[in-house]
Parts: sequence; structure tokens; C-alpha cells
Amino acid sequence: MTGATHPSGSGHAPVMVTGGASLPGMRLRRYAIALALAVPAGLGVTASGVPGAGTATAASVAAVPAPVPDPLSPEPLARAALVAMPAVWRVEVTTHLAGLRTRDGTVITLPSGARSVGREGTAFGVTPDGYLITAAHVVQPSAADLAEAAYGQYLALAGKPHSTAIAARWVRANAATPLGVQSTQRVVRPVAAGPAAARENPGVTPRVVDADSARDIALLKVPGLVNAPSLGLDRGTDSGTPIATIGFGDGGPVAEPEGGTLVPSVRMGAMERTGEVDDEPRRVLTFITNDVHTGDSGGPAVDRSGRVRGVVLIRRAVGGGAMAPTDEILRVLDRAGVRGWEGRTQLTYREALDRVARFDLDGALTDLRRTLAGYPAHGLAGYGIAQVAELARARLALAGEPWYRGGLVAAGLTALMIAGVLGVLLWKAVNRSPGVLGPRDRKAPFDQEAGPDEH
Repeated sequence: MTGATHPSGSGHAPVMVTGGASLPGMRLRRYAIALALAVPAGLGVTASGVPGAGTATAASVAAVPAPVPDPLSPEPLARAALVAMPAVWRVEVTTHLAGLRTRDGTVITLPSGARSVGREGTAFGVTPDGYLITAAHVVQPSAADLAEAAYGQYLALAGKPHSTAIAARWVRANAATPLGVQSTQRVVRPVAAGPAAARENPGVTPRVVDADSARDIALLKVPGLVNAPSLGLDRGTDSGTPIATIGFGDGGPVAEPEGGTLVPSVRMGAMERTGEVDDEPRRVLTFITNDVHTGDSGGPAVDRSGRVRGVVLIRRAVGGGAMAPTDEILRVLDRAGVRGWEGRTQLTYREALDRVARFDLDGALTDLRRTLAGYPAHGLAGYGIAQVAELARARLALAGEPWYRGGLVAAGLTALMIAGVLGVLLWKAVNRSPGVLGPRDRKAPFDQEAGPDEH
């Protein structure tokens, strides 16, 4: 496709959620919502809802360098991204090579520091037993991708001007290819909010089950997983459907910030047209308005229900990107005999977030604990417990304030007065209006004057 590039690669930048709020801003919003809901809820949240959340876990909220999406966000797409995020993995691919060969036979021997070429991308779970979908070019980098990365490192180590664009132009102009490729290692790591969670998930080597170069979709299998978070698939391709892309792109968050936290970026946009594009090979793609970055390749595009509408593949030069729609994913799964489905862990976590949105904090804590019990390696459930505990403490603190208690009394008296007025009005309407419960202002038959007998 003209003007399109594969958004895979490496980079390091502070973690962020594009379009999101800072952590202090999120806390203020949570407290404001807690205040707004505390009056009608009264003292419904008791201290019994907080113990068990763990003070260390609650304290870790402040240690997270940047927030995951806010479970109290009024934007359904942000909440859907939070539902989907635990099923997302970072893909790290390292290839070892000796040098580069140009069209005219010139050989560039790479210094030792440039012989290991790292590429990064994103994947997501489609079954609870460890099947992941990603982009084929992430797990099997092309010769051109390897040459560009190696030459960029070569320039950097030599102290020369370097960038992805400079390396790409040089590789194309000289038809450079990698020389002496020795091995390729692949590691996948799940989303983990908080340094402790990241350390407990150092990564695992997946098996490449299938890599469809024509569709640019790969199927991986992570061994030993049971009840892992996984995403449902939706085949809809309606143009204009809002979607959120989730990926370890370097335009915002990326891997390995401080403390080892692993949180991807969330970027909002919408689906555009879907169809076959003039590319080599020809393939079916859906264009999207989301701002795709290097490292987002292989990540999911989810709708407002948190279900996958496609896998991100391309960053477009004109802006936005393109993804392979779900039908293309299903073809790869069918060929491997794999059926994608959401498991118990995903459903329980989804219900927990729904309860948070309804401010059922006790129920949310129960579901989050069930999530962790069923899948202890869950990357966000512990963070969610800390968030809910923080909200519970905020409402309990409000409940202890004199002005708050006075506010409850005032609200109760006001409600009684309003109820009394409405009761009087309703009584009058029932007894005087012929259109409410009947013509009550007319005399009943036994009250009417007797008339002459009818024969």
C-alpha cells in the first residue's frame, strides 16, 4: 500500500493513555463522583468492604507511573479498553546478525553493539488457554525490516545522523539485505500495572502456530495458560463504528518505563471503509482514524463492548492506520482449528468493572478477588482492587464529616417535604379529575333521585 508502513519496532517513552487524564485528575474525578453518589447511597459502604484489598496494593496506585483507563470514565470506549487491556501482550523479537550486504556486493560488518536487532509489537489473547493473535511481520521480521533496524543502530553507534526514515531510504537505495542471520528469539509479556506485577510476569517464549504472510496475521501459543484473559470477536465492519486501539506503540506509552510497569497506550478513533486494497499481496483491510504508532502492530481494535473488530497492521502516511478485520482473523483461526472465546476470567473482570460504574463497590471487590483467584497473574485486577478501596475510603471519609451528615438530614427533610406536596397534589387529582381514576365527581347510582318505573 502506497504511503503505509508497518508500525512495529522498538522505543522507550513514558507510559501514558492518549486522550486520558493524569492520575491526580482521575482521583479528583473519583472523589467528585463519590461525593455525588454518597448522598443517595447514605452509608451503604461499610468498612468491611475495604479490608482484604491490602494496604500495600492500595499504596501501589501512587507508584504506577501512569494510569490505566479510568473505570469511572463517562466514555464507554475508555471503559471497553479497560475491559480488554488485561488480554493484551507485548511482543519482543530479537534477531542476531553479522552484517549487511548491498546490491553491489559491499559488506558492512556490524559492530558488536549493533548485531542484535530488537523489534517490538503487540498481541492479544483470543482463548483462555493461551492462543494469541498478532501481526506476522512482528514475529517474522522481513529482510528489509532487519536491514533498516541494523543500519539505524550502525549509524547511531558511529555517531552519525540517524532515524528510521534515514535507514529506510538507505536500505531501499542500496537494496541492502541482512548477512549472517543466526537466530531469532521471541518473548511475550502480558500487561501489568505496577512494578510488582511486572516483575512477576517476566515473559515467556511462545510457539508460532501459523504466520499468514498474505494476511499479515500470526497465531501464537503461550504454553501453560489456564483461564487467561481473552477477547471476544465481532465481525462487524460498519464504517463510523467507534473503536479503541491498544498497543505498545512509541508514540506514547511503551514498555519498560520506570519500575518495569507494562501498560500500553489507548487511542480513540473510528472504523472507515473495508475492502481489498492494491497491495502486494492483495488483502482485505479496514482503514481506521486511530493514530497508529510504531509498536502498535498486532494490537486489537475494540468496540464499545470490548470486543475485537480487527488487528492493527499499518500506519498510514496520510494519518491513521489500517487493520485486518475480524473475518481475516477467523480464517487464520479456522485453519489452525482454534475457536476464539471469552473465558471465565474475562467475564468476571468485566462484571467487576460494570459494578464499579454502578458504584457497587462491595460487589466489585468480590468480583475482582474472584478474578485474581481464578487467574493470579492478572495484570490489572490487583490495581482495580486498589482503585475500589480508594473510592470506598473516600466515601467513608465523606460519611464522617459533620457537614456531610447534616447534608443527609437536610436532604431527607427536603425529600419528605417534596413527597408530602406531591401526595397532596395526587390526592386532589384522584378525587377531582375525571381523567385519573374515573368520574369521581359524579353521583353514584344509589345516590341518584328515583325516577318512574320503566316497563
